[in-house]
Amino acid sequence: MRSILSLSKTNKLILATFAFLAVLAFGSGRANAATLNVTGGCTLPIAIDSVNAGANQSGCTATGAGYGTSDTINIPAGTQTLTADMPVITENIVINGAGMSQTIIDGDNGQYNGIEIGTGISATISNLKVIAYSGYAILSNTDETLNINNIEVDGSDALPSSGEFEAIFLQSLSSGTRTVNLSDIYVHDIVGSANVVGALLINQGQGGVSNVSLQNITIANISNTTSGGGTIGVMLSVGLWDNVFGGFGTLNANAANITIDNVYSTTTIAAPFSNNAYSNNGDALVNTIINNVTVTGTDGTLDPTGLAASAAFYAASLGVGAGTTATSTISVGNSLLANNKSNGVSNNCAVGDFTALASGLGTGVVSVNSLGHNIFDDNSCAGSFTSPTDQHNVSNVYSTLGPLQDNGGAVPTRALLPGSPAISAGGSVLGVTTDARGIARPNACPSVGAFQFEGAVCGASTPSTSGSGNAGAPNTGANSVSLVGSLFASFAGLLTLGYVFARKRA
Repeated sequence: MRSILSLSKTNKLILATFAFLAVLAFGSGRANAATLNVTGGCTLPIAIDSVNAGANQSGCTATGAGYGTSDTINIPAGTQTLTADMPVITENIVINGAGMSQTIIDGDNGQYNGIEIGTGISATISNLKVIAYSGYAILSNTDETLNINNIEVDGSDALPSSGEFEAIFLQSLSSGTRTVNLSDIYVHDIVGSANVVGALLINQGQGGVSNVSLQNITIANISNTTSGGGTIGVMLSVGLWDNVFGGFGTLNANAANITIDNVYSTTTIAAPFSNNAYSNNGDALVNTIINNVTVTGTDGTLDPTGLAASAAFYAASLGVGAGTTATSTISVGNSLLANNKSNGVSNNCAVGDFTALASGLGTGVVSVNSLGHNIFDDNSCAGSFTSPTDQHNVSNVYSTLGPLQDNGGAVPTRALLPGSPAISAGGSVLGVTTDARGIARPNACPSVGAFQFEGAVCGASTPSTSGSGNAGAPNTGANSVSLVGSLFASFAGLLTLGYVFARKRA
């Protein structure tokens, strides 16, 4: 027999090609994928059981080459009313509805939980709505790729469960690396009494890495009625919900076109967007880039100690364990914060390391980098946002915003009204070419915030300020005193939030 070594390069290439094709054709079959259509006796829970088992369960018959590495469940338009808790998904899966407003998963007046994804699997959830759930709409513990797209969570008829009341909670307590992609998400009307009431919480621990993308997300009307709990819009964290308070790992996030409105509470603190690193047993790093975010209507109070204040934007670190470093790094551009209050006092920002305040044994580092073109209606952010293009004390930024409503696109937005200082006040951002609705942003002078004003030209709007518009603008009188107190109280508030959250999942 002729030796393979004696073949020409061309013949070797041909032989290698045939060998590769043979592997594809006669391999182990692990690349197979089944498709299940939810209809008749094939309910969504039975379809999930079938994927988990790798075999048809009573009522479901799959099509395709057989169960494999990424099976698909298609859910038609209409309402799927649950009669029991959903089974935990334990195999790679794609769940696809007919549309955000067309396919509805109903937890039956808060009796049953939503979609739960186990560890070590990849999952894609898209084109559906979850209502009336118990505890959570989507819960994931996987350290693999997770895609959640075109999803609405309506908490109007949902209920807490064992202190849990979140729309979407995504956690990895694994040393692996996961990718999390969320786009076109609308979470709204979650009001109740729980340890934490939250819209979107993403946590990493145990030395793993999370790479997170958040695009075109709207969160509205979130409130906790429990004194001492927490009310959360978006929380990105390393070191919460670990085996002990504090943890280690890395979370890298890129967020754009986010609208958060009316995160509030009359009994506890409110935190619409927070970036938190709590280190223990190793270093914790949360590194977030934010562009074109609009945060309005925060209305929180102090916690029972009287120290913890609310703020629209939090960035905090706490070195819990000896020899560990907690780093909270955040870069913000083209963002708008207005009408956000704590106990009736304007408070857009709370930024700082509070390791010493909490008697931590490690080191905490907070790094806030302005990417420029941010607009605020007070100067609570002036110490951190110092770009020459940042504008503080802009008095008419809130009055020139429209209500949260359907302005086109997958998620509701707050339109910029004619005369808004956010029109043409932004800067071009690589990769952010559209707004939350999919409207193209111009390369020159785009709008600030999640909504792009159409038809604007450079210089179309002039800010209206109560002082000068630069980062160094002084805030004189009583308001200056209240700012210092508010910032200190906010740092204490972050610590309170951390301990509250740590109780949830040990």
